[in-house]
Amino acid sequence: MKKLLSTSLLLATLGFALLAAAPPDEVFADLGVPAKRLVAQQAIFDYSRTFAQASDESKAWFKRVDAAQKSVEDPEAKASLAQTLALDPAEKSFSPMGRKTPNNYPAPEGTTPETKLAEIERLLDLNNRGAAGAVLKLEALAALANGDDFILAQRANRLLRRINPQAAAPLLWSRMAKASQRSQVLEIEEEILRLPISLAAQTTPTAPEGTSLASKAAWVRIVTVRAAGGSRIRESVKAAVLPLLKGSANELTEAAWDSVSRLCTEADRATLTEASKGLSERLAPRAKAALAALPAD
Repeated sequence: MKKLLSTSLLLATLGFALLAAAPPDEVFADLGVPAKRLVAQQAIFDYSRTFAQASDESKAWFKRVDAAQKSVEDPEAKASLAQTLALDPAEKSFSPMGRKTPNNYPAPEGTTPETKLAEIERLLDLNNRGAAGAVLKLEALAALANGDDFILAQRANRLLRRINPQAAAPLLWSRMAKASQRSQVLEIEEEILRLPISLAAQTTPTAPEGTSLASKAAWVRIVTVRAAGGSRIRESVKAAVLPLLKGSANELTEAAWDSVSRLCTEADRATLTEASKGLSERLAPRAKAALAALPAD
């Protein structure tokens, strides 16, 4: 075992010495031989990487590489040596596009609602809230957020939420109540859940609004998160959720039973047990799990 370790250390030492040794003149001559060019380029590049600081040795080496780069005729070898020269520690780093500092041109102003919203989003991503507010006034942004084009309105709602959550919250709840397509409801639900938690008691409706099952189920899912715990609207929300437990199995009744363990306590067991009678095979397991997970008063 000791002999094996000694052999390994010897090989590692020899390998390091070989890596640290400067490539001979034959390596530079191989740049002109197609079959040996790639190996020669790699050897020159690897040795150039060993210079962490500028020194007389690095100066002499990179002077040699520079002379080879100017004299070699093959374009591939010339480009490789040009990249190798960038490793010279005596040289200041520069952009691959050139040494000149790129010009910073201001972004063009948007002329359509779509481009204006894109400009606002870019400025918000750059933490430039003041400039973002100057692109569109709050009233104009709210008007776009309440428009008929869902994609445009949803994007405006998202930006309005980032700029002024208090103004965005009622618009989002109103749009979710009017939405009938489940895909649209889910998008609005996500934006509502991104509102600050402090707005929950102020803006969350205490009863589901709208007529579609998707919007009512989304309301239940949201209040399950926002109205649980010590929220001031918890009792009002619970009173609105309990009647939703009865009925055929659908997205709404499933969401209602899933909310029981967050909104109800052991004191509500009698009411919940009565509501669980006669449920379908699809809802019965949810009701059983909800009753088993009821927290103490």
